[in-house]
Amino acid sequence: MIVHLKKIGIMLLTLYLLSACSSEPEVIISRKTNTDLDAQVDKYLTEKKFNGSVLMAKKGDIWISKGYGMANFEKDIPNTPNTIYRIASVSKQFTALSILKLQEQGLVNVNDTLDKYIPDYPQGNIINLHHLLSHTSGIPEYLQIDNVFSVFQKYNSPLDIIDTFKQKSLDFTPGTQFSYSNSNYILLGYIIEIVTNGSYADYINNNIFKPLHMKNSGYDKNEYNEDTHAKGYEGTIQHYSDPSYQIDMSVPFSAGALYSTVEDLFLWDQALYTDKLVSKESLDIMFSPKVILEENKLSYAYGWFVYHDPINLVGHGGNIFGYSSLILRDPETKNLIVVMSNFDSYREINWVAEDLNKMLDDFIR
Repeated sequence: MIVHLKKIGIMLLTLYLLSACSSEPEVIISRKTNTDLDAQVDKYLTEKKFNGSVLMAKKGDIWISKGYGMANFEKDIPNTPNTIYRIASVSKQFTALSILKLQEQGLVNVNDTLDKYIPDYPQGNIINLHHLLSHTSGIPEYLQIDNVFSVFQKYNSPLDIIDTFKQKSLDFTPGTQFSYSNSNYILLGYIIEIVTNGSYADYINNNIFKPLHMKNSGYDKNEYNEDTHAKGYEGTIQHYSDPSYQIDMSVPFSAGALYSTVEDLFLWDQALYTDKLVSKESLDIMFSPKVILEENKLSYAYGWFVYHDPINLVGHGGNIFGYSSLILRDPETKNLIVVMSNFDSYREINWVAEDLNKMLDDFIR
């Protein structure tokens, strides 16, 4: 009997140790409710015929986190706060922060010229990482090349994509103008791979998603799980169809190939008020305006737009066949609005996000 009890004790201790080693600490999220706000948001989004997921938070408290409509119309699968969407150009802020993190480690510098990493890049000696981060390089948009959709419906390596625009003439002298070009962030992702001797996907996962417990975020490898992912559509909820074009997700790469959920982007937002990922100095660099787009109204930083009128907001949207997303932050009030839709509705969700931000201020002081 004594031997038997010892064996049981050892087994229990072993199970406890294995459990302790394998389990991850739970992320504690503060959730609050306001019935009036809840009712107003439901009414507003229903009238807008919104299809997707939204999250509204203030000062670290989530007030609204809901799914609306269908993640899959054909199979009657509803959207939820944990439905996964392609976030397209919202990915750029993760690429930008990664460059600043690597700068802290002495592996890159935003003043480095492109030829340091790609020696044969034409005029790479006058284009630096700052130009890429702020869309002031003059490098043409690779998504506007001839026969783009036939070329990009198959796998492309980062170098394959770079080769589509590498030999094209610059649209302007670097640093003299702003022109939003996904090509800039393709180059930044490739630089991340060069200096880390690994994949962009692994870098983002190991240095951002895992530390922040963003368990429903990752690099899209053209995998669709109907139990967890929203299916993309175009049209309206009454007359929907599959997107007219499909794109292999190797093509948007570091400019737009990530996926996430509204609740995971809440974890991302909260981390940006801390030094968990990078120092406050690096965060200030990322969010500070680099180029003015509209006087007293709009600027661009590193991977973020900065809105100056009527209040100082930072945000970025994304749109890719069948999906639209937007994250909007107010660093002063610590408001956060995240809107994701499995429809091509980028312009509409911008208006939705602005209206939801006003509602949050109206109901939550």
